[in-house]
Amino acid sequence: MYKLLIVEDEPLIRTGLQHYFDWTELGVTTIVEAANGKEGWLTALHEQPDLIITDIRMPEMDGLQMIEHIRATLPDTLFIILTGFNDFEYAQKAIRLGGVHAFLLKPLEYEESFSTLQSCMSTLKQRRNEQAQRTALELQASENKSYTSNQLVKFLLENDHAAWEEGIRQQCSDFGHLTMGCQPFVLTWLPANPSQTYERREFYQHAERIIRNSLETIYRSRIPTQLFLYIDKTKCYAVALLHDQADSHDADHFSLPANDSSFFMAIGKWTTDSTQLTQLLRQTDQALYQRYYQDKRQIFFPIAASEAPTRAKDSRLLLEEADKNRIIAGLESGNPIEIEQLMSRLAYELRTHLPHTSMDRGFAFMQEIISTTVRFAHRNGIPVEGVYSEKLLKLTCVDDFPTLDALFSWLAAWMVQVSDVYRDEFPSTNHQDVLIFEHIEAYIKEHIDQDITLQMVADRFFYNPSYLSRIFKKKLDKNYMRFVTEIRIHYAQECLKKPEYLVTDVCTMCGYKSYKHFVKTFRSITNMTPTDYRKKWGW
Repeated sequence: MYKLLIVEDEPLIRTGLQHYFDWTELGVTTIVEAANGKEGWLTALHEQPDLIITDIRMPEMDGLQMIEHIRATLPDTLFIILTGFNDFEYAQKAIRLGGVHAFLLKPLEYEESFSTLQSCMSTLKQRRNEQAQRTALELQASENKSYTSNQLVKFLLENDHAAWEEGIRQQCSDFGHLTMGCQPFVLTWLPANPSQTYERREFYQHAERIIRNSLETIYRSRIPTQLFLYIDKTKCYAVALLHDQADSHDADHFSLPANDSSFFMAIGKWTTDSTQLTQLLRQTDQALYQRYYQDKRQIFFPIAASEAPTRAKDSRLLLEEADKNRIIAGLESGNPIEIEQLMSRLAYELRTHLPHTSMDRGFAFMQEIISTTVRFAHRNGIPVEGVYSEKLLKLTCVDDFPTLDALFSWLAAWMVQVSDVYRDEFPSTNHQDVLIFEHIEAYIKEHIDQDITLQMVADRFFYNPSYLSRIFKKKLDKNYMRFVTEIRIHYAQECLKKPEYLVTDVCTMCGYKSYKHFVKTFRSITNMTPTDYRKKWGW
């Protein structure tokens, strides 16, 4: 929470101060030290402490000189002077002149000194709260400013062209100018690790940077543009307004930087007819699915109209009856290797067809595979809500994978899960429920330092989140959050037994961003603070 710097030329006093007070109780989680004023000045610039306790008389640079140097760079840092009776009047004068919050009189008297420190920490807390409020207001103002941008692109997706055009006219007085053009973009973020997530604002910033860099590459100049973006789950829909159509260059040969390897982007057709934008944006969105049959590409373009007749002549893409029977046989046998091999072959067949047919036919092919499995579950009395996620039935899962093989591997895992439920004679035994809790616990432990939501767990194990929430309450008499909290705190207890980890390290390792929240949660489960628990083990 807070960082303390102790500046004192006497090593014994520096060490004594570190152990004299319960700094954790005061909210101090990090303590650094310096042996003189000059070293303290340089250390403060590097560490940026919230609080500095300093002696006055020290070699090379005294405490007050050091304070004057630091104040200009770290105006929010609080200073406490450590002084004896001989320098008492000197310390009081320094406080009156400003820059010093309080003093500690040597030799220290615990209760009085602790009260002084509590006052300082209260001041720091108040300042931090005020800063947080200012930041929140600035963020809110920024979000309110960008809300119009988000809403405008959403209007296009909802086919409300009139609302889009009116909003644009309010923001761009020259929108009606003949040279004004629009270019749609759709970008998606698909990390290799499914538990990795971006905050919405962070995704927005990444998407904006990638799209702006792409515009500069396409037009080879910093052409004046306005960019309107809308974030929907893992996708960013964007429209760039170009104030003139600079000469574009062959965009088919540029690629995204290596550090953007988890992103895929589709670039739509430039147009001066804003009435076409909704259709162009949807075509651009569809172009992202080309990644399923164009390996090692990250940038895509909508299929040209001239190619449409060739694609339309393609033969029908259907799931053969023999393959439906193989799916059912795999579900009955529960052999994961057979299921995975079958799905790998079906993925290959679909990938072979996709360059020559519409993506809608590809979706229908996948839907047949899912429907065959769901009908099997129905026939065998398996509650469907217990073996699917909403992404399966609505087929929104197609947006979550970088390759067709990854998508079909995920579908194969779902089919294995359905087969396990079938062979465990659900619901005549509780064995499956016990197993799922064990699997979820293992999954949470594997990602203990991350924020694993109920939705993420439901998607991972093919459950409807509402159903999963109910079986937590019914079978364990606790909700999902309590289940996760107990796992995190138990893991924290194991880590605290190891002296090589600081308490603050354990806080982060267990997935807590706030140390105060970690301590409060730990106490609610164990009836003691992490520091007290560690003392039990002699550390």
